[in-house]
Amino acid sequence: MHQGDKSKIVPYVDYLEKELQFLSGYEKEIDWKVYQSQRSKRLEIERWVESLINATLDISKMLLTIEGGEIPETSREVLFWIGSHIYNKEEEAEAFSELAKIRNTLAHRYLDMKWGDIKRFLRIAPQLYPPFLNFIKNEIEKG
Repeated sequence: MHQGDKSKIVPYVDYLEKELQFLSGYEKEIDWKVYQSQRSKRLEIERWVESLINATLDISKMLLTIEGGEIPETSREVLFWIGSHIYNKEEEAEAFSELAKIRNTLAHRYLDMKWGDIKRFLRIAPQLYPPFLNFIKNEIEKG
């Protein structure tokens, strides 16, 4: 990986590492009652989740481009592609690709589905993000 490519990806990795530190706090702090009744908390966590997934997509697309691959048509396919390079099982790559669905739910404001997807994100992120970040860091170091 060229230095220019590294310099584009590293800020995204730093952002994810910094923001993922808040994961356990959100898990403890926000439940259905808080989500439903406190507009500021609802908007805060929705924006936080959406921003993390957008950064994940950006990193994934950059890596695909660096490796000379074509960018798939959908975000889900992008995340499945990178997930298939990170995780040993297809089910794990599929779970990683579901981040795109969560982001789409938040971005398009499907109100009745948001809480379920946020809960899912909070549940799966601790298993998905450490391998993702390790993979990206290894790619950066290899180059």
